[in-house]
Amino acid sequence: MLDSFVISASCADTPAPIPLPVGAPASGLTSSGAPFGSFSLHGLNHSAFDAEAKRSRGRFTRPSFRLGQMINRLLKQTGLTPDCIRGPRSGLVSGSQFGCAQVYDMHSRLRRFGPRGIDAVRFAQATHNYPISAAAIDFGLQGPCLAVVSTALAGLDALQCAFDWLRDDRCDRVLVAAYEDFAPPLTTHLAQRCRANPTKSYGEAMVIVLLERPALAAARGLENLPMLSVSSAKMESGPGKNQNLGQGQGTTLDLCPDGIDYLGASGLVALHHLLNRSLVQQRGAEPLRLHLPGLATTGIGLTLTIANHEMELS
Repeated sequence: MLDSFVISASCADTPAPIPLPVGAPASGLTSSGAPFGSFSLHGLNHSAFDAEAKRSRGRFTRPSFRLGQMINRLLKQTGLTPDCIRGPRSGLVSGSQFGCAQVYDMHSRLRRFGPRGIDAVRFAQATHNYPISAAAIDFGLQGPCLAVVSTALAGLDALQCAFDWLRDDRCDRVLVAAYEDFAPPLTTHLAQRCRANPTKSYGEAMVIVLLERPALAAARGLENLPMLSVSSAKMESGPGKNQNLGQGQGTTLDLCPDGIDYLGASGLVALHHLLNRSLVQQRGAEPLRLHLPGLATTGIGLTLTIANHEMELS
């Protein structure tokens, strides 16, 4: 039974570091007149989604539209085609702290219009698993499909879930996504949190990684890729200190690498930065043991073997 798998590629959409003023109006993001003042909420550029034809846009939500684009980017990185990932041996899992705003929208429409105000498409979109379900249908992924909506560690929960599926031979590759979507009423909620703590910054993001069996990557000529294993060794917590993961010393992984809290996507954003930036060059092929803050109570650690491999920078 394999106990480590290849991270073949990663890509991320993170916002430009420009605070967006947020207020109470239904539009969520306003340029002036916000009754709560200006707060450090950083939003993604959704102009591509807004530019879609109305009929086409009707079957997407903002997260589902971006997820489809990012899967295509990921496939291009790895040399795969959509046909390569079709079928029952490919899975998809996402992690999010707050899920989809469409759930709230459905409740509002039910109160206003009753059951007749919700058609089949709206009902489907008003579920937390709609982005990955829509992507699974569009790309023909017939393996396990799951949306994890939990805490700030949701993206890391999704990563562990993907690892378990591979280890249990439920599939050969898994696309792991994490995202947050700053649509109302989440914007107002986060604005209140920023009001209580003016030094806090939150960012909208989406990140996706491809986890697969080493033989599949090797068959495409990809070598020296990062290997991921999930250990159950008990970790000793302690901010700013190296951590004991059971074998050798670990290094603290900063879940806010650019000073912005990406909520449920923070873990995978930090992992993407790690795979693409300085630590890759510094460590070469040396095993790098990572302590993930907040996971000590669950006893879960990540062990990454980092090798020089050009991935997409974001």
